[in-house]
Order: sequence, then C-alpha cells, then structure tokens
Amino acid sequence: MLIQKIISFFLIVVTFLGYVFNFQKPLKETDYEISTQEVVRDMEKYAGIHSEIRDCGGVPTLFINGEPHAAVAYMTYLEKFNEYDDFAAAGYKFFSVPVLFSGRWISITDGLTPFKKGIFDEKGSPDFSLFDEAVEKILEACPDAYIIPRVNISMPVWWEKENPDELNIKDGVPCRESFYSQKWRDDATQFLREFTQYANSCKYASHIVGYQIAGGQTEEWFHFDMNGGYGECAKPAFKAFLEEYYPEVEYKGLPDLTLLDKKANYFNDEYLTRYIEFANFKIAEAISHFAQVVKEETGNNVVVGTFYGYTLEVTNSLQGNHALNYILKDKNIDFICSPNSYIGTRAPDMDWTEMYPADSVRLHGKMCFQECDIRTHLTVPLSQKDPSTDPYGLLEAPVWQPRESKYQAVNEIRRSFARQLIKGNALWWFDMWGGWYADEDIMNEMATYKSIYEQSITDADRSSKAEVAVFVDESAYKYLTSSSFRNIFFNQRKELGLMGTPYDIYDVYDFEKVYDNYKAVILLSNAKTTYMENARNLCKTNNVPYIMTSSLKDKFTVNELRAFCETNGVHIYCETDDIIYVNENYVCIYAVTAGEKTINLGKERNVSELLGGTYQDTSSSITIEMQKGETRLFRLD
Repeated sequence: MLIQKIISFFLIVVTFLGYVFNFQKPLKETDYEISTQEVVRDMEKYAGIHSEIRDCGGVPTLFINGEPHAAVAYMTYLEKFNEYDDFAAAGYKFFSVPVLFSGRWISITDGLTPFKKGIFDEKGSPDFSLFDEAVEKILEACPDAYIIPRVNISMPVWWEKENPDELNIKDGVPCRESFYSQKWRDDATQFLREFTQYANSCKYASHIVGYQIAGGQTEEWFHFDMNGGYGECAKPAFKAFLEEYYPEVEYKGLPDLTLLDKKANYFNDEYLTRYIEFANFKIAEAISHFAQVVKEETGNNVVVGTFYGYTLEVTNSLQGNHALNYILKDKNIDFICSPNSYIGTRAPDMDWTEMYPADSVRLHGKMCFQECDIRTHLTVPLSQKDPSTDPYGLLEAPVWQPRESKYQAVNEIRRSFARQLIKGNALWWFDMWGGWYADEDIMNEMATYKSIYEQSITDADRSSKAEVAVFVDESAYKYLTSSSFRNIFFNQRKELGLMGTPYDIYDVYDFEKVYDNYKAVILLSNAKTTYMENARNLCKTNNVPYIMTSSLKDKFTVNELRAFCETNGVHIYCETDDIIYVNENYVCIYAVTAGEKTINLGKERNVSELLGGTYQDTSSSITIEMQKGETRLFRLD
C-alpha cells in the first residue's frame, strides 16, 4: 500500500512539473480525432459532375471526371465590374462566385454596405435568383465554365434580432453570430442544405465542381469579435468542452482574456490555455460539420474546401484559426485556402507565402488553393470604385492602394503565379473591386499562365525539391502571446525567403512522418511544447542537423540560415539574397536588388526562358542581369 502511494505521489509530481516546465496538457494531448461518415455516392440526388483531389506528379491536384485540371480561376466581389469576358478569352474555365446567405458586410466594420443582397434576407422566402444571376453572368462569358461557389454562411439581420443570446459580445454590444451557438449551427445547417439542394437541382448544376465554405470575420473563419468569441452561449459551450476533453478541470466561468496582455512571452495559466484551445477548436469543428453537410447533399461528388489554419500569419491566438490539425484529419475537407501573405503590407522584398503550413496540407492529401489578390496599377480604393459600398472611405489603408507602376504590378503578378506553379498550388485571381487586371499586357500574361500551368500538369514529377524542412507549432499558440510569436512565425519568413534555397514547411505535428527526408531541419518555436521537444530529441538521436529558435534566439539572419544549409550539404541556388522558386521543371527568380544574378542548377539542364524572355542555354547555371523588382521564369528540360 505504501509503495502504491509513493508511486502515485511520484506520478503527480512528474505530471505537474511536466506541465509547468514544458507547458503541456497535464494528462493528455487531445488529438480531436474525427469520425467522418462515408457518404455513399447518390447520382439520383446529385445532377452535377464528379470532382476529387488526387495525386498528380506528387502534388494533390483537382481531378474532374477522372482528368487532372489546371485549376487557375478568377473571382470578383463586385460582379457589375467583372472581367469574365477577358478571362474567358484568355482560356480560363474556372470561376469562383460569392454567395451570401445574408446581406451583411463580410466584417463587423460599421459604415460599409454589402456587395449584394443575401439569399436568406427575407425570413421564410429564400431568393435563389441572386445565385442564378451571378452564375448566368459567368456562363454568358464562358459557356463551359467550372464554378466553385464561395458560400458565406452568414446570418441575416432578422435572425440576429430573434436570437440576441446567440451572438458575440464586443465592447458590451451584441456582435454577429457566435460560433459556439448550437442554434446558429442548426439554422445555418438548414440554410446550407437548402442552398446546396437548389444548386444540385438547377439547370447549371453540371457546372458546379466544388464549394468553398466561408464564414466569420472577412469570410476567413475568425470570431467576429476577433477575441475569443465572448458571449452568453460561450459559457455552456466551454463548460461542455471541459467536461468532454478535460474533466479534471473545473468550470469557473469564462476566463479574463485581458490576462493575455499582461503576460510576458509565454504563460502556464491552465484555465486560460484551455479557453484558447476551445476558441480555436470550436470553429474547426463547425467547418467540419458544414463540409459534411455539403458532402451529404452532393452524394460525395464534389470537392469542399475552406479558409483556415493561418499558423504563419495570424498571431492573435483568440481569433480562432489555430486548429488546423483537426481540419487535416477530416476526409470531408479537400482543399485549404489562404491569401498570399500580407507581411509588411505585401512588401516587395518579401516572399508572399501561404499563410498556413502548406506542406502539412499536401502531406494529408489536400490541395492548396491560393487567393492571389494582387494589387495592380489599376487598383483604386473601394470608395472610388463603388462609393455606395464604402461611402466613408474606410478601406483606404496602404494595403488597398495601387502599385506605383505597371512594371511593378506585372512583375508581382508574375512572381505570385510562379510560386503557385512551382509549388503545385491551385489559385484564383481575386479581382476584388473589379478592373484590377483590365490591361492588355496583363491579360496576355494571364493567357500565358494558363498555358504554362496546363503544361505543368503533364510533368511526371511536380513535387518539391527542397532539402530543408521548416517546422512550426500550431499547438504553441495556447502558451505564447502575440508579440513573442510574431518574431518567430511571422518575421522569420523574410529571411527564409532570401536564403537562396527552397524549403518545405510543416506543422511539427507531422515531424516524425517526414523529417528524415531532409538534409537539414529548422525548428521555429520558443515554447517548450511536447511536439517541439520530441522533434529536437529525434534530431539529436538520429544525427539530423537542426537549428531551433528559443527565448534567447528568436530569429536567424539570412547569412546564418545560408551558412547552416551550406554546412550540411544543402544545395544553394542563389547567393544574392533574392527570392528563388525551384522544382524539377521550373526555376523562378525575383530580384530584390538590381545587378547580376547567378542561379546554380546543380546539374546541366536545357534552359528556356518563358514570359517573353529570350534566355536559352544548356548549362548547369544561369547568369543574367536583372532590374530591381523584376521576375523571370525558366523552363528546365
């Protein structure tokens, strides 16, 4: 009996110390395994065509009726200023169309009016003609279009008035639907079923090849209050979460979130940690639920995706975007979306990466679908393009301003395209207010991009050639403040993008599956989570070269990164601090500075420049003069 007591006491002490010093869950790491039902295909229920994500040359790719497709698409919010005709003439077949359940602006910003009415604005009388009109505009320009509706599961004003306890509370005021509300989920589910059933049965059902599930602030599944979704229905939902996953933690009401602002770098407040985890998990759970609804209504015949998982970009742990590993286990979700990175307000000298750990997405067999909302010299603020939508000029911050010149715009569009091509991402050009790409030279390039991407689909090997793996840790958001995280995941990407060699980026949750495929490993975290500590120990045990950030070293310089890579046999393609993208078939360089650039290919290749360039050679290197801000793309055969 005494021995048992000693053992029990010892286990309690070890568990407590492990939690205090390693910032981990005291009993278990909840995996949130999802048991998705297999939906049987029902062709009588679904009148459309079959789409799915399958491997093509080592990259998850969109297949339609068994054939791989170059999924390059076009979309605009302001459909009255669309460029459907121009993109159809450039050979584009894929189009995304915004679908609003509610005539509400996509964020909580006051003073902005919605782009169009919502389907469910009038209680009991859904107006599907709004969807018909949007689709018919596309089909007039491109009769054989493939359409992916972006379905914003937003609740109409009448619903908010009838359900005040089902809303967020921001600054003491009710604020749009709460993602903790069961009433919201039930009613939104009914709306989604009605819409999907209509889309399945309408005359253009055979054009619909997928759905993008959107919601929350800016349609990107952030809590509308951007701060943990406080509100009345958060209380029973958090209590139920603790009872299911952490029964040892007593429910004591909602935690004081202002404590986050008072913490230094990281903290070990278990109750606050659990709420942060809850605030993210419940959104991921809701997305999974809605994805399953669409799969059920379409007989599992079309792909479904979502914005989510901005581990690299969103530093506020309470916005709700940090449960990607739950989403990646869901068989009902086929693709993940994000805009290109907004670091530095799209600073020209930055690599505009995905906002999520893209190689974890690919590893789980899901397609990366990038929103390329690239500003051009033709971009004007919304208040000028459509004063009725932004009458007070609220969207006139630097991020909404045009590029200084057509030269800059063309080269930044090129760079964004080249990244998606070489990474194997699908993409859509997001012409937000319309007219951004209404330029003959830009549209000629758009046509060329489509041809290049179609050729790339036929390449036997489209996979990454990176010899460096970078690992981030989504789970660490439960323990780190925004300021400490910004220095790691956020700013470190500038140096990574300039080190002269490509890298793959994963969540550390996937570490054991892939780390020994690489010559060198970079671990980005300064919270000692179980996952990061296990990763470091595996590197040590198996003699895998690694470097790791810490509270004392939260950032590596370009020179430090390049030296680490060279020391460990990683091939360096470029030594001049420019942005490089490489796979087996293409290499792209974006010149951060002007001057002579040399790209070391490592072996002799037949090199042909694309996009109007004239360089052609058979060599193991490419040496060229470049202007600052210039993008050049080469085919390797």
